Parts: sequence; structure tokens; C-alpha cells
Amino acid sequence: MKPLLPLLLLLPLALPAQGPLDGYLKGKGVLDLAPSLSFNNARDFVGAENVRYDEAFRGNTLSVFAAYGLTKKLDLVGTAAYVFTNAQKGLQDGGFYLKYRPVYKDLGKKGGKLGLLIGAGASFPLSDYEPLAAGALGQRALSIPGRLIVQWESPLGLFLNLTGGYAPRADKLREADIAGVRRFRPTYMPERPAGHSTVLFKVGFPAKHFYTDAWVEWQKSVGGSDYVPNLPDLPQAYGVSYTQVGGVLYYSENGKSGFLLSGGYILSGRNVSRILRLTLGAVIKFT
Repeated sequence: MKPLLPLLLLLPLALPAQGPLDGYLKGKGVLDLAPSLSFNNARDFVGAENVRYDEAFRGNTLSVFAAYGLTKKLDLVGTAAYVFTNAQKGLQDGGFYLKYRPVYKDLGKKGGKLGLLIGAGASFPLSDYEPLAAGALGQRALSIPGRLIVQWESPLGLFLNLTGGYAPRADKLREADIAGVRRFRPTYMPERPAGHSTVLFKVGFPAKHFYTDAWVEWQKSVGGSDYVPNLPDLPQAYGVSYTQVGGVLYYSENGKSGFLLSGGYILSGRNVSRILRLTLGAVIKFT
């Protein structure tokens, strides 16, 4: 087994902003397709107890995000990502999600609107990629995220969004992978892959020709193993936590298609690269 290299452990980068489950619905029969290209760079890697390691990362991600309005209250969302670095290239993580809005209450002319949405789905590897190599986007994990989304929209258009949820892990470590580590660590006892909770706060403003928002997200994993330099291990079992900030700016001239610029930065965390991400993309709407 080669010496362990740190991973690019992030939320999925196959998204125009920070996640597949936001506070808006597309409308029945409407399809949004958003291809994008992300440029990712990090100077260091953060392990347990906020210990930083001089492990730089640079790579790009080609992503596709699609959302389709099945009904007035229900959207289907899909994501996929292709990562290419000096170490490896190929399909990595993707997912399918459903987003349902049971409550959308009009609070009057001065009160705006209040929406309650429920989202769930599955995130999974799209190929048998090698999570030991630098540039891996994820942990080859199968997770089943659930989200509760509360969004208030002011009469002027400004909105506030609070999203929270939990994503349990359904994947299991391979016996062959465990045996590979035990060749170098005979007493190795792997940790069970840990799920994570997440809380996101977002403020934004949609207008006729543009949309902008800013957000902060906290992810917390309890359990899982931790990265140790030059120690054979299974990154699939790492517990991943982080604090991330970011935002997006979108412009459309005709309401059918437009262009986006987004970014994100991981401030701190556990078993994660402090990635600075810049994303350029387009959004095409089909009705």
C-alpha cells in the first residue's frame, strides 16, 4: 500500500452553489440543467484537534446539476462530478434527491412568504475510484441525507434560509481493503464510517435578471477515524467536519439561460483540506 495522501473531502462539488436542496421549487414540467467547472486549491490539510499538515492540493472538477419539477410541490434533483488532477481523473460522487414543499404560507403584503420544505436522497460513488489518491472528491461513501428547510421571503425579495439535517452512512468497508491495511498494521481495527449532521444559514436576493446569495455551513461528524501522516488507513472511515463559507452570483438576460460565478472556502475542520473553490457555470432552463 502506498503512503496515505490527504483527500479533498468536501460536500459535493457537482453543484452551482453549496448543495442540491435549496428553498425554491422549479415548477411542474420545468427542467434546469447547470454544467460547471470548479478550480480548487488548498495549501494545507486539517486533521484531528485542528492540527494542520503541509499537504497542498490543486485540481479541477467538471460537474452537472439538474433539477426537474415533477409537480408544483415536488422536485427531482440529480448531480454528477468528474474530477481531474495530476494524481487521478474520472467520475467520482453523484446523487439523486427529492425536494417537497408541504407548506408555503402567504403572510400578507408586509409579512412576505414562509416555506417549509423536506428533502431526502442518496449520495453515492459513480465509479470505483481510489480514495487513497490525492484529488479524491469523497470517501467512496453511500450516504442518505435528509434535510428540513425553512425559508422566509420578504415582500422586497430578500430571503433568509435555514437548513438542517443528518446524513447516515450506509456503506461498509471492504474486507480486501482492511486486509491491505493489516499487511502494514497487523492489529488494525477500522472505525465504522460515520454519518454527519449539517446546519446551513443563507441570505440572498433574486431579481429579474440576477440572483445572489451568501452562506455559511457547519458539518459535524461524531466518530470515525482520523488522518495520521504516513500511516496506512482507510479514508472511507474518516469522520469529516468543517466550517465553510461561500456565495453565488447569477445573471440571466432572458430568464431562459444565464451564467453563474460562485465560490467557497473551508475555514477549518477535521480531516479536510482547507479548499478555496472558484466555480464558473451556466444554467439552461427548459419548459
